[in-house]
Amino acid sequence: MEPSLLQELFEALLLLFGLIATAWLAGRILGVRQGFLRSVLAAFVGLLMANVMVGLQFGWDQGVLTDWGDVAEIGVGFVGYLLLGTMLASIVLDLIFRPRPKRDKHPPRVPHPIRAIKSRAALLGRVLQIMRIARSTGLMRRATRSGLTTPEGARALRLTLEQCGGMFVKFGQIASTREDLLPPVVLEELALLRSAAPPLPTDVVSRMIAEGLGEEGLAAIAEVDEQPLAAASIGVTHRARLTDGRSAIIKVQRPGVADQVDRDGRVLIWGAGVLERRSAQARSLGILDLATQLVDGVTEELDFTREAANNAAMLRNRADDRGIGIPKVFPELTSRQVLVMEEVPGSSVADVAAVNATGVPRGQLSDNLLSSYLGQVLTDGVYHADPHPGNVLIDDEGTLWFIDFGAVGNIDPITLQALQLMALGWSIRDPAVLARAVRRLAGPQAKELDMAALEFDLGSVVSGVESGGFSAESMNQILMVLQRHEVRAPRAMSLLARATITIEGTLHMLDPTTEMAVRAQRLIGEQNASPESFRKTAQTELVRALPSLRTLPELAEEVGFQARAGRLSLRLEQYAGEDRVVVGRWLNRVLFAIVGVVGLIGSSLLLLAAGVTPDAEFAAYLRVIGFVGLTMSTVMQFRTVAQIVTGPADP
Repeated sequence: MEPSLLQELFEALLLLFGLIATAWLAGRILGVRQGFLRSVLAAFVGLLMANVMVGLQFGWDQGVLTDWGDVAEIGVGFVGYLLLGTMLASIVLDLIFRPRPKRDKHPPRVPHPIRAIKSRAALLGRVLQIMRIARSTGLMRRATRSGLTTPEGARALRLTLEQCGGMFVKFGQIASTREDLLPPVVLEELALLRSAAPPLPTDVVSRMIAEGLGEEGLAAIAEVDEQPLAAASIGVTHRARLTDGRSAIIKVQRPGVADQVDRDGRVLIWGAGVLERRSAQARSLGILDLATQLVDGVTEELDFTREAANNAAMLRNRADDRGIGIPKVFPELTSRQVLVMEEVPGSSVADVAAVNATGVPRGQLSDNLLSSYLGQVLTDGVYHADPHPGNVLIDDEGTLWFIDFGAVGNIDPITLQALQLMALGWSIRDPAVLARAVRRLAGPQAKELDMAALEFDLGSVVSGVESGGFSAESMNQILMVLQRHEVRAPRAMSLLARATITIEGTLHMLDPTTEMAVRAQRLIGEQNASPESFRKTAQTELVRALPSLRTLPELAEEVGFQARAGRLSLRLEQYAGEDRVVVGRWLNRVLFAIVGVVGLIGSSLLLLAAGVTPDAEFAAYLRVIGFVGLTMSTVMQFRTVAQIVTGPADP
């Protein structure tokens, strides 16, 4: 290789190293992080700017420089222009190519390739199967032409869900209770899905019992009736007799239902996501959130041990309710796939003859059921989330029995306090109390709420809902107000609203004259006015305040000691916590910018002085000092701009 080529290669490497060093220095000064390519690009732009500015300032044809003063002046000018140009380019490039903030700092999990391919293939196959079923039932044609609100369209929807099976039957069953969303013609068709699931063969039931309970549990069951009492999408129930002579109900999960729920759940969530992206109406209804709640709820129902735990909680809380019974689940005969509980000798509350045969007034039955439900929601925070007529039985004495605790709602303490406050607000019809309750429901978004506007909207709701009180209508009105104020309701509220609609329908089965809101308002008022309620509330508040009360004597003694010793002082901070950090940061930036402005003014004065000084040597020194100061001041201003525009770099 020729020496000239080696020299050119060395000069190129030296230039590249200089550009990298300049870019690194500019990034450190600005507090801007950038990659290698962007750094080199910014430095190259700075190099071009430096050449142009030096040429304009000192002339393009300098020839051979022999005066060291001129060499120093040009060198300082070139370095200053190079740094300033690189910094300016770094800011511009950072604005153009700024990456999106990472929501999850954890590294993405690499999926198993074969498993991922099988999963996506199964998902695609299921989607294609659903599309074929929808075409065969005429659902696609009805949806695009006459719509789903006609008898033919509703029937096509029901047949499609029925033939798809699994989660889609469950989805239709839940949708059949949504009187607030669907027209009556659709509700009537979807109600047929409650008995659409086929039974399981006897040998399959026996095999699932043996697998779920083992030899010891199987030995405790003397006989299982071959005819099922009910067949649902998740499992079937049979009457059984234990070896000790007790009558029982045994619930057996369908084989392979877990994989089916997982597959169909992903299809439902995917379809709901597509609907929300393409339809504003679907977004307003929260279709994706509803589908996610459904999938999560059904997934929890797959574990029968959770149902046993829910049953135990309801027994602890509601065993003393008037006219209410809760059957006991046998935990020793319960697994994830099999559940055994005591048999309830009763019929569904939808059986008019069975209700009339009890001799108990229908209004009393309705009050008993509603009082227990209100206690579950407003006192326990654990309630039956699917109280449709098939899950509420009535015996010969008029006792109402809750069964099937697979769907149980759990209310967190914050939401529970908000619901209690909301119930009080409805009972006294006070929008201010309702506004405080809604503010608690808003959680972190409460800071953004306009309380005056919220109270005004809730006042309109109170005056617009004639019956008032705790009801499905009032719950939906509250959810609409939250949506209007761009506050996302807690998931517990959405599930409770659906359960409230269901219990209202069951109450109408018991007593068609029932007005849930009026009766709930009366029952809540009676509970709040009772001495037991006052005692319980006072006890709760006392226990909550007890930790603070216990420290009061010690705190008072310490304050008195400090006062007697003359060391008691009071200090108030105008800015504390996050406010102090933010204010301090902005003060630092302002002071930094002021120092830079003062430097710019001083450097400009030095350069002006250099232009009017007759001594050439002294003028050169002034120009060098002034230009260095001008460069440093400009660098300070660039850093201020970078911190304001791009934000401070992460530590």
